[in-house]
Amino acid sequence: MLSLKESFRYQKFLNGLMECACRSIRDREHSLTTTETHKKSAMNPDAKDEVIEVASEAEFICNDDVIDFILWLIGEKERLSKAISESKAKSEFDIDASVETNKFRHCAEQAINEMLLYKPTVKKSKGVDYKFNAEGNQAPYYYEVEVSTKEAYDKDKAKRVLRNLSKESNELSIEIDSGMINTMVDYEPVFDVSEPYDDVVAEFASNKGKYTGN
Repeated sequence: MLSLKESFRYQKFLNGLMECACRSIRDREHSLTTTETHKKSAMNPDAKDEVIEVASEAEFICNDDVIDFILWLIGEKERLSKAISESKAKSEFDIDASVETNKFRHCAEQAINEMLLYKPTVKKSKGVDYKFNAEGNQAPYYYEVEVSTKEAYDKDKAKRVLRNLSKESNELSIEIDSGMINTMVDYEPVFDVSEPYDDVVAEFASNKGKYTGN
């Protein structure tokens, strides 16, 4: 049995294994073998032709085994996902709805916080206009321009809403954390999440029957 939190971590672990396995079979060097045929006899009747298979510079698990591993991973991901869904369905606390609601709260909190960063300002600059002088000619004159800004919203209300959102978000986060720890999933992990891909796929390839039942 795993907690829901551990199950999500293991699900992420399976996703990482799948990414590595798919990357492995996409590798050209893993997908093709190179053979050199040295046709020496064509130029030297006393010589024998040689066929040399060029070895890869690095060791890797063959694609056939990796494909079997991929198929096994798909089955494990499905088994774990179904177990998680069944566990959520039995739980009185709707974790998915709570998580999505808190995402909205966090979005609103961020927007209000950014809005509150705008401070009222007063700036001064120079303006120019024209008037007729004693000679009857238009002459420029300069004057001070004061540009001021102020909040175009109820600042006290915004702060009050922000405090309430933060309080509700924190309270719900505690409930979510508790639900993630206390909701159990009927699933037994096969590998340790700390194991690297190379070790996992090597173990699978060496003991394939243990994992596939064949």
